[in-house]
Amino acid sequence: MNEIVTRQGNRAYGPARAADEKFCFSCGNVLHISAADCTKCGAVQANTTGIWTAAPPAGAHAGGAAQAAGMPPNHIYCHGCGTAIHQHAASCPKCGAPQGAKAAAEESGKDKVIAAVLAFFLGGFGAHKFYLGSPMWGLLYLLLCWTFIPACIALIEGIYYLTLSDKDFKGKYR
Repeated sequence: MNEIVTRQGNRAYGPARAADEKFCFSCGNVLHISAADCTKCGAVQANTTGIWTAAPPAGAHAGGAAQAAGMPPNHIYCHGCGTAIHQHAASCPKCGAPQGAKAAAEESGKDKVIAAVLAFFLGGFGAHKFYLGSPMWGLLYLLLCWTFIPACIALIEGIYYLTLSDKDFKGKYR
């Protein structure tokens, strides 16, 4: 593991991590960003959508291994700097890194309201398809825009985007 201490001014922030690494929420161990579980404590890590891929092992979630390490109850480690924070904190007070669902939303970068507005107003030209990462569909909409068929389909898609839950939208359009 990387034992280098990150410093900003006179403050030390614990072990340094590369851009492709994260901290385990349970024990603070440095992991690769795609790790599904911690190699040190075995805690199942949230994926990029913030949804558990499997049930966490007994004692691994917010209080298990973390409490055994002397951390207060209902605390986890920050994904950004490894500092102990409350499990319901929206962001880390030390480094400002977003946590939980807020972090997942920021990783995705796509918003269903923006997609719906693009579908309603520029959907005939495929703008919403380009925004959601489907450039081939966007080109097809653009090529057929003179028929008004893409505009009709985009209107339906805009309504569909608005009726999806945030969780479903993020899962489908990462």
